[in-house]
Amino acid sequence: MTSSHRLAVLAVAALMLTGCAAATADPGAAPAPTTATSSEDSHTMPDGSVMPGAEHGDHGAHGSADASGGPSEAAAMVCGGQVETDVASMLRLDDPEPPATAWDAPDFTCTYDVDGAPLVLSVHDATDPAVGEAHFAELQGSLPGAEEIEGMLGLGLPSFSTGDGVVAFLRDGETLVVDATGLPEQLADGTMTRSEVAYAVASSVLVCWVEHD
Repeated sequence: MTSSHRLAVLAVAALMLTGCAAATADPGAAPAPTTATSSEDSHTMPDGSVMPGAEHGDHGAHGSADASGGPSEAAAMVCGGQVETDVASMLRLDDPEPPATAWDAPDFTCTYDVDGAPLVLSVHDATDPAVGEAHFAELQGSLPGAEEIEGMLGLGLPSFSTGDGVVAFLRDGETLVVDATGLPEQLADGTMTRSEVAYAVASSVLVCWVEHD
């Protein structure tokens, strides 16, 4: 196993121990989301931002979009709570900006500002597992260098990495993509590469998804 893989395994082990805590952000501190849907209702996201298009308190279950038109609760987890905390911690961000959200059904996107560079998390929020599986396969085929993540690093799920900062996992028909290609190659004071960051962040999301099934 390479040093990169060893670091990734340690990151997963640490996340498994810490678990997935609930969001604690100040609702008044977050900016408005970057996109809006046609609904006039609103929903407070885990990071405290308000997203039009979903009724407050009416999340969908894992693997199904919100009945009122917004992303599922699982998809929304990429932009708040323990995931947001883990991003700030692993990248050693002292005063991180609240992430920006976008919802263009069935895709939910969360963009973290890492010292002026984007770390993009997205979820293809498919309601039909077969549709989600087809999307995952098409995505993998469209990205140069996308190769299956083998062994224990795949966490028992369909997954792939491009080797340059894009990592994807498929769970219950939902495709999670972490794109760190906009970040510098060396991060966290030189202790992690962007590929390692992408894998560790994806692992954080998956821990939250498992704990909230």
